[in-house]
Amino acid sequence: MQPSPSDSSQDARARTALPLQRANLVDQIHDELHRRITDRLLSGGERIVIDRLALEFGVSLVPIREALARLKAERLVTHEANKGYKVAPKPEPIEMRQLFQARLIIEKGVLEQGFNRITDQTIAKMAAINDQIRKGSYGPSFLSFREFLTLNAEFHTIIVRLTENSFIIDAYEKLGYHQRVAQTLFGRGPDNVDVIVKEHEAVIDALRRRDLASASNALSVHILNGMEPYLDPQASSQP
Repeated sequence: MQPSPSDSSQDARARTALPLQRANLVDQIHDELHRRITDRLLSGGERIVIDRLALEFGVSLVPIREALARLKAERLVTHEANKGYKVAPKPEPIEMRQLFQARLIIEKGVLEQGFNRITDQTIAKMAAINDQIRKGSYGPSFLSFREFLTLNAEFHTIIVRLTENSFIIDAYEKLGYHQRVAQTLFGRGPDNVDVIVKEHEAVIDALRRRDLASASNALSVHILNGMEPYLDPQASSQP
């Protein structure tokens, strides 16, 4: 019997799968599925078969379900009762614009609310992260630009955590912004890192001066500039 196209696709994914260690299985399965979704080894709308993944990874169903629950919270998969999980399609420009708008409201509000909590240590940490972003080398695949996504998320999360309000922090994390952005970087990676670094520097410099108005303006410019490519109607046709 000849293998079906779906079987061949499954074999290809298995050959590129990263080896799993016994510790932190949920984290590793989550990261591997995130990689496959971002690199489009799993296609938008494709059904995810939990039993098949458990067999492939050599684990029980529990860590697979936990990893998928996290991916659903990050908007990378969808779930319907009696139908199971499917891969979420690449975000449309309207979704990305709304995500940037939500970020703008949350991050500016948090900066104003938590401004008095900023310390020299906070600023030094933001500067160190930005320096790591500057020195990084990023390619077109998820594994090659994952560090950029992680560092950029850390930079902005420092700002969000200034509020010390768990409800606001939780709302920000549930946006799934950085995970959805990853899907738009497939095949090219981040191509404006120098600009991002300079915009981060403008925020940091204003914070060093304890200039709230300048810091808020620099943060707004940074977020709105990030949204700009998604205002282009042709963005939806990019790879």
